Amino acid sequence: MKKLIFFSVLLSLLFLACSPKNASAISNVSDSMNAEIIVKNVNVISMVSNAVTENQSVIIRDGKIQQIANFSQLKPSKNAVIIDGKGKYLMPGLADMHVHLPELSKLDLLLKMNIAAGITHIRVMNSEVSRLDLTKKLSETGIISPNVHFSHLVKKDIKYSESQFDSLILEVKKSKIDFIKLLGLSDEPTFDNLMKSARKNNVMVCGHYPKFTQFGKGVAVKMDKVLGSGFRSIEHLGGYDGLENDAQLAAAIKQTKEQKVYNCPTLDYDIVAAELLFPDGYKKRLTYSLLPNSMVQKWEKEHTAEVEKAGVKEQILELQRQYKPVFDKKTKILKQLADNGCLLLVGSDPASNFQANGFNVYEEMRNWSNIGIDNFTILKSATTSPAQFFNQEKQWGTIETGKEGNVILLDKNPLLDINNISTISTTILNGKIYEKAKMMGQE
Repeated sequence: MKKLIFFSVLLSLLFLACSPKNASAISNVSDSMNAEIIVKNVNVISMVSNAVTENQSVIIRDGKIQQIANFSQLKPSKNAVIIDGKGKYLMPGLADMHVHLPELSKLDLLLKMNIAAGITHIRVMNSEVSRLDLTKKLSETGIISPNVHFSHLVKKDIKYSESQFDSLILEVKKSKIDFIKLLGLSDEPTFDNLMKSARKNNVMVCGHYPKFTQFGKGVAVKMDKVLGSGFRSIEHLGGYDGLENDAQLAAAIKQTKEQKVYNCPTLDYDIVAAELLFPDGYKKRLTYSLLPNSMVQKWEKEHTAEVEKAGVKEQILELQRQYKPVFDKKTKILKQLADNGCLLLVGSDPASNFQANGFNVYEEMRNWSNIGIDNFTILKSATTSPAQFFNQEKQWGTIETGKEGNVILLDKNPLLDINNISTISTTILNGKIYEKAKMMGQE
């Protein structure tokens, strides 16, 4: 399990919701949602297209988008919460498609940080807590949480027949687990059996590119086989980086698009893990400027202490030298996938200092922008594409009548500059309103 950065200052911060009678009056979150919320005179980024519809009012009733119209056309209820959105932008809440959950004692913090960052859906790719324990904690404690999509892990010590996978998948369905993540692979027949059973039982499989060890050597399942198997998404651009030439890559990208296979690149994990920002590039990160000074100072202290150990600087520079060509290749692959219209997912995969749960989604978006991916594609990969991934595009991912009213309010337009995603001021989730400034103790 990756290290969860524990920000003790956030433990004491209250997550607040607007009073039903006055949007400027703040009270503690209650167990019941606000029956009706209206965001008035706001610029709507629906994510149906890259257009902005100006000066609209969106009414959210019982957690669903009821109407989108001019404010004069709405008939608010007497107790409606009205938020003035003049000059601001409203878009669907974000989905972080690569999240690791910690043990129960640290879970509350992670979930709150995601909501503070505007994350309304998370895809759990590994967890120290079971789905059953998570559900129990959420129901018994009343802690706030994004919508959670949970996985069952298939590890390299599993060597199942097709019928054994049938039994496993039956249990997965009974447990209301959303998908299977391939974490490790024992051998190629196990991959074949897994995918046959998954197709037969209509269960999604995604995760690490399927590789296994044979006679002491690493062996990868052939790319065309993986892409044609029904594998739903590939993490970390695995497989593509092992192709021998441009022709093979072009063929793989073509098949990726045809088979509607998603990719979740998690570039920021590579950047931080390989110390590509050394010595002081981390100071330019959004997380460095957005989060409380106490957090940043803690990171810097830990980082400095590690770097000042004998020989560490030289090791870091050597790591940079060796990994930079690998990273450059991965960014080129991602750009080609985007340019060819392949399906992409934004996943933050935070694990180290200068990364933060929830907020690290902003860093990943910025990484994509830095290599030339357009802002609408980036935003789609954190809203509409995740909804499509889960076959839930009729429920969420865009701002349309009848869909979930889980939305975010921003001070600036992220379609113009992806850095503007960091101007999220308010998250509306399941009928409750959370103001980031209040959450972060900035007011």
